[in-house]
Amino acid sequence: MSQHSTLSLGQRLVRSTGLQLILVAGSFSLVTYTLGRNSGIQQSEAHRTNLSITQIREQLSGKLRVPMFLNDLNASAIDAQPDLLKNFDTLGRRFWHQLKAFPVDYINYGARDGSFLGLERGTDDDVLLYEDSTRLGRGQLTVFSLSPRGKRLEPTEIIPGMSATHEEAWYVDTVDAGRPTWSSIYAWEDQPDVHSVSYNTPLFDGDGQLLGVIGVDMVINQLSTWLSQAWGKRSGLAVLIEADGRLIASSDPSIPLTKTGGSNERSSLGELDHPLAEMLHRIHQKPGDSAQPALQRHNEEAFLLQSTPWGGDHGLNWVLLTASSANEEVTQAGRTLSLEIGAAVLALGFTLLLNRSLINRILQPLSALRQASRSTEQQINLLGDDQPQTLQYRCELDQKSGQELLDLNVAVQSMVKAFNQLTRNLATKEQQITQMFQEQRLRDEQALTQMNQRLKVSLEAAAIAHEINQPLSILRLTAQRLQHQLRQRANGDDPIELLEALQILDDQSSRIARTTDQIKAILRNANTNLTRLDLRDVLNSVQLYVNSNLIEASSWISAALPSELKGHQGAWVDGDAVQLQIAVINLVKNAVDALLLQPSATEAPEIVIRLERQQQNWAIVVDDNGPGLPDDHPGDVPLYSSKPSGSGLGLFIVRSAMDSHNGELTLGISPSGGTRAVLLLPRQG
Repeated sequence: MSQHSTLSLGQRLVRSTGLQLILVAGSFSLVTYTLGRNSGIQQSEAHRTNLSITQIREQLSGKLRVPMFLNDLNASAIDAQPDLLKNFDTLGRRFWHQLKAFPVDYINYGARDGSFLGLERGTDDDVLLYEDSTRLGRGQLTVFSLSPRGKRLEPTEIIPGMSATHEEAWYVDTVDAGRPTWSSIYAWEDQPDVHSVSYNTPLFDGDGQLLGVIGVDMVINQLSTWLSQAWGKRSGLAVLIEADGRLIASSDPSIPLTKTGGSNERSSLGELDHPLAEMLHRIHQKPGDSAQPALQRHNEEAFLLQSTPWGGDHGLNWVLLTASSANEEVTQAGRTLSLEIGAAVLALGFTLLLNRSLINRILQPLSALRQASRSTEQQINLLGDDQPQTLQYRCELDQKSGQELLDLNVAVQSMVKAFNQLTRNLATKEQQITQMFQEQRLRDEQALTQMNQRLKVSLEAAAIAHEINQPLSILRLTAQRLQHQLRQRANGDDPIELLEALQILDDQSSRIARTTDQIKAILRNANTNLTRLDLRDVLNSVQLYVNSNLIEASSWISAALPSELKGHQGAWVDGDAVQLQIAVINLVKNAVDALLLQPSATEAPEIVIRLERQQQNWAIVVDDNGPGLPDDHPGDVPLYSSKPSGSGLGLFIVRSAMDSHNGELTLGISPSGGTRAVLLLPRQG
């Protein structure tokens, strides 16, 4: 065998491609270097631009979160103190403190009858109060200046001709939505040259009737001042627009937000006589994704233009458009790229021609390998479910085929041998798996038998508890009758010890009866029957139980539903109605016991049962104004009770019910300082 015939395929490739590499290596190296340099410059510039835009978006999100926070804060305060809406002095004082503490421009409240109260931050950080009410005369807006401490001074202006009902977007949009929402941008009724956007919350009474709307305004002129400060000394332009192109804010103070000529309409981006604004308008109108910066030039200066949708998570359909001055290297780096790419393409074409002959020499042994592999594949396809047969593989290659292809042929032969060994091993493993499956099925059957036995024992224990209750009832009635007879005797010579002993007998009998009832509830939780049910029905059943069995405390207890459930919509869960009713009743009983044990106080006892929607869960909340949980209360310790005669079974029953429903029980402090117990249940559609 000659030395030529033993050359490896790699050696032949090196010889045939050496010339090609010499031709193309230089040009490709230059192209690669240029592309890498261009990519690095563009990525750096795009990163710098995106970083600036991200900072502005985060600052804008933080600024708009403040009105949402204030509305939630005021809505909660009004829900707790509904009389705030009737006392404009107290409500105005509250709004004044918030204007001093938070970076907002205007806070207001509008009642359904047209009454209005609003506080505005002035240019010198002073505060003006606007009131349209029956006490000052409906239909006119009285303006008060406030002292540095928020006290009303003499009226400074009276603006007549106010509408009988609120017709501005802050009120109309919110009432139409029926929920907290951002309004469309609108002009003020008393100051038509001022435009603002506001976040508002509708207020409802207990019957779901609209009381009015509270809101926090952001004046868009002030928003432009903020955007100009956020843009800083960057060269270029940033504008915030609505989806239809109307301006909201601009980093350039010379760009008018409203049209001239006495009109109060806002300007459109396409109407501006500003070169960068025209470029941004084209980017905004460009279909498709404009999230990546686009490079454009104006007066020999390069700008990176970007359109970024913003505000969708806040319920706003705004767009942030930016034109940032680009580094000059971005444009200079690509001037020589076209020539270098052309040279590289020519070199690549010549390389392909030289490789053609080598490829033809390689294809012949590869065809032989492919034919042999197909033969083996056919043998695999003919294998049945019975005992697998041994595969055969045969391929004879010439020694000139190249050492790599010869090694590949040997590798395929080894793979076929390994496959034959694998099939034999799989047959053995199949027998082992079958045996393991049979053993596992036997264990499952045994576990099912044990579960059935436990259920039988639980039912028997429930019957025993029922049998205990019968003699206990007789024992308790006998003790009560003896006490009554002893108290009715005229001589009064009966020993006090006898009365006390009978009282103890009565109390302990009642305690055992309550314990057996709780044991039956625990056993009831062992057999959960989940069905689709409405939690409103559960609360109605609890209310009926309270009215019938907790008569002395029924006046303390009230229930409340969220506004979204006032109609036909239900609070649906997969649950066991009896278990959930028992769980809520145990929480109510605990609250009643806590209120009975606390010393007399000026504040009347109160227990509130509420149904709330919390993300993907429904929550049943039980609040009381009792003494609350002790500081050392271990919430997760089973059968623990802070009451002198308590057994802890009540909370144990509640936790057991929550475990059966994949739910959760949490204990905390109520807004009135008492105990808050929350049952979280997965919400169903």
